[in-house]
Amino acid sequence: TRRLDKDCYVDFDRIFAVSDETAGVFAGVYPECQQKLSVFHNLIDTEAIRQKALSPVEKSMHEGIRLLTVGRLTPQKGFDCAVYALKLLLEKQYPVYWYIIGEGPEYGRLTQLARSLHVEDHFIFLGMQTNPYPYFKMADFYIHATRFEGKSIAIQEAQVLGCAIAASDCSGNREQIVSGVDGLLCPFSPEGIANAVEYLIEHPQTAESFGKEAAQKAC
Repeated sequence: TRRLDKDCYVDFDRIFAVSDETAGVFAGVYPECQQKLSVFHNLIDTEAIRQKALSPVEKSMHEGIRLLTVGRLTPQKGFDCAVYALKLLLEKQYPVYWYIIGEGPEYGRLTQLARSLHVEDHFIFLGMQTNPYPYFKMADFYIHATRFEGKSIAIQEAQVLGCAIAASDCSGNREQIVSGVDGLLCPFSPEGIANAVEYLIEHPQTAESFGKEAAQKAC
């Protein structure tokens, strides 16, 4: 909001947004800055990511269906919704293990929520990882169910590594995934997320094609 920003942006010579959607939102708040606003997409080293993904994982992963999410443990990232989605998947007898890479202020609340739903053995916090990329390779699906997003570097990294991705249908994510082509967009709700994961599980050939399309997109 302008009040929060104290109108600081009017003093800048150039302003860059990480995505077209973010730029549009910004221009709606600061229309007088339109002429000095440009889009500058995140830069990632695709070859380095692929090479680092060949290393072994530092922490072993369970046998079963492995989900991975990378992100800071904050309300924006929607991990609370992921815990409820995991509960639904386990109730349907899917042998799912959901791995989380990242740290943040929500850690205590999320661990307590997982225990209260009796899914703590399947919702696994890996903390910060200096090399997260082997976990992308070991995961069956990458899940990015956030409340909102600018433009996710984690989704870009998952695409580089050819992961089948399911993400919430929100700003930012919509710009990175063509639903039904290189991933799935789903409603941000426990049911929506669980249904997307179930679809990927039950349609392995489609999930594989999503991953191949994502890898081509990232080239």
